[in-house]
Amino acid sequence: MRLVTSLGVALLSIGCAAATPPVATVAAPAVGNVTPPPPSSSTPAVASGPQAAPELAKELEADRVTGTLALYDTQDGVLVCSDVKKCQTAVTPASTFKIPHSMIALETGLVQDPDTILPWDKQQYWNENWNQDLKFRDAFRFSCLPCYRAIARKVGAAGEQEWVNKLGYGNRDISGGVDKFWMDAGLLISPLEQLDFLRRFDGDKLPISARTADYVRDIMTLDVTEKYVLRGKTGTTGTPEESRMLAWLVGWLEAGNRRVFFALLLDGNAPGVDPMQVRRPLVERVLKSKGLM
Repeated sequence: MRLVTSLGVALLSIGCAAATPPVATVAAPAVGNVTPPPPSSSTPAVASGPQAAPELAKELEADRVTGTLALYDTQDGVLVCSDVKKCQTAVTPASTFKIPHSMIALETGLVQDPDTILPWDKQQYWNENWNQDLKFRDAFRFSCLPCYRAIARKVGAAGEQEWVNKLGYGNRDISGGVDKFWMDAGLLISPLEQLDFLRRFDGDKLPISARTADYVRDIMTLDVTEKYVLRGKTGTTGTPEESRMLAWLVGWLEAGNRRVFFALLLDGNAPGVDPMQVRRPLVERVLKSKGLM
């Protein structure tokens, strides 16, 4: 894991399957000469650095899991974390990388729209949902690893590196294999950096077309009501029975012009607790406590 020692790398820069992730202790530099896009006057500024939120830590304790939850609410501009150090520590993004990866697939023309068919390679996978031709939106929803590995091989190492740099995603390190660098290899991102990326995405500050942005927002949609829209993506390494497991849920809730961005990272669980089943209800419970759902 990598400890992000300066928030300037992440949120303040804009105004503010699996193995154990690689370990590093250096601060997060920009890779090459690439820096994230500049701040936008239309993007609400973060009022301060991350504040400890014991009430969020209690939500994790109630579900018998460990990790951290970072929240940024545009209504008050306050950034909070249940565990500030873990919010600043970078780990593998796992399938949360399918958010930028979907942008790459669309921008390179490998995928035309959410209904583009991704053909099954006829190999048998443990996830039965992957053993069929899939629309792109379903490949995202089912987190189809072989689908996105095939896309990565077509984009190629040079293309993946170019786009990770352009998007300013995490530590921008694609070492470890062109079709697996986001799983258990070079690419690392912290919960705060996840929020930074999502805020730039929602604020139209990424170098992608409006068409691509609309399509990715579409496939990220988890729930729509008259009151709100919930968008997000999970990511997982390991299993609850293994000694090391990471379970992500990142995204945001839209309530009119208000946004609440979230990055949940679970890194431990009590016996018999499945973090994959806990993460979305946990986030939704917190959002409901804010009167948003």
